[in-house]
Parts: sequence; structure tokens; C-alpha cells
Amino acid sequence: MSRAWWRHNRVALPVMVVALAALAWPASETARDLWWPRGEHVAVSPGGDGRAVVGEVSLRLAEFGRAGDVPDEPPPDGFTAWRAELASEGGDEPLSCTVQLQDGDGNRYTAGSRYLPSYDDESIGVDCGGPEGGGVVYFLLPDDADPGLVRVSALELLPEYWSLPVP
Repeated sequence: MSRAWWRHNRVALPVMVVALAALAWPASETARDLWWPRGEHVAVSPGGDGRAVVGEVSLRLAEFGRAGDVPDEPPPDGFTAWRAELASEGGDEPLSCTVQLQDGDGNRYTAGSRYLPSYDDESIGVDCGGPEGGGVVYFLLPDDADPGLVRVSALELLPEYWSLPVP
């Protein structure tokens, strides 16, 4: 485009951008209303006792470390299996929770993997709260990833989630 075109439209272009933004804001209200309650936006970290409380449910990281007692089929080359045991208290009904391990670079790894070997104490999922809350989960991380924290979320308690730093 020529220099004359830019000179001729130097006022119209910024006005058009502002006008489009003003029109888009009300139209995006539905999307904004749906985004906040369905995402993990409010991290709840543990207090001095090691427990993080979201709603009526208290979670703590009871144990964390490399998975020991590797079964007959070890993890694939270049990967390490990690084991996290979660202890839960509170809440009348158990809530199904999603557990992720976040490394130091912010990458997240979901619990369980079809490439993980079968461990004796492996559970399909973790219950947050309820009479038998907590559980054991396994993660498969690349050898060069350093675990940073365990993120636990329950759909019913979003946008808050438990953020449990690993020792």
C-alpha cells in the first residue's frame, strides 16, 4: 500500500479497531460467563499443616517420589514413573478428581498412561472427600522433567483447585 493511502486513513484505522472491540465485548459475554466457572483459575496451596482446602475438602500430598518396585514391564526408555499418594478429608460425598503433575517448566502430565506398567496399588481415579477419599496415582514423565507440583481438580469445585508442591 502506498504512503498516501496510510496518510489518508491514519485516523480511520484506529477508530475502526476501537469500534470493533466495542461491538465484540457484549457479544463475548456468554463465552466469558462460561469460561470462568469451567476452568482451573484459582490455585489453593497448602497451609503450614500441609493441607489445602477447597470447599469442604482438605487434600494433602501424603507421599511423592519415583515409583519403586517396577513390575516386569518397566516404563519406556527415556521416561520415569512417579507415584503420588493423596490423603483426603471432609465432604459428605466423594468427588471424582482429575490429577496432574506439573513440571518446573509448566508442562502438565495427567495421571495414568497406557504406557505405564501395572502397579499393585494402582487406582483408576482419586476421590476427593467422602469416607474413603484419597488414593494413589502414577505419572509418566520424560527423564529430563523435574516434578514441581501436583494439581488436583474436581468439576464441582471449579474454578478453585488444589496446588500441592512436591517435596
